[in-house]
Amino acid sequence: MADTFTKIPDAVLEAEDAPEGAWKAIHVKKEHQPATVESILSYGLMEIQVAEINAQIVSLEESKTAIEAEMAKVKAAVEA
Repeated sequence: MADTFTKIPDAVLEAEDAPEGAWKAIHVKKEHQPATVESILSYGLMEIQVAEINAQIVSLEESKTAIEAEMAKVKAAVEA
């Protein structure tokens, strides 16, 4: 059985009163399968997680580039 996502009634925003993009803050209950585990999520929180992951990717790419540059220097020293 697949995971299920259910909007939490307490978190529902009125459509007329909600600002643009407010739906992203609505909490959703996720029931994991096969074991029943519940998590509280929102689209906005998940967007933040994706942004943090993207920042980590950039940082890791910069570290990788620096290490690769040092690897080239080490290789050049070994071959000299």
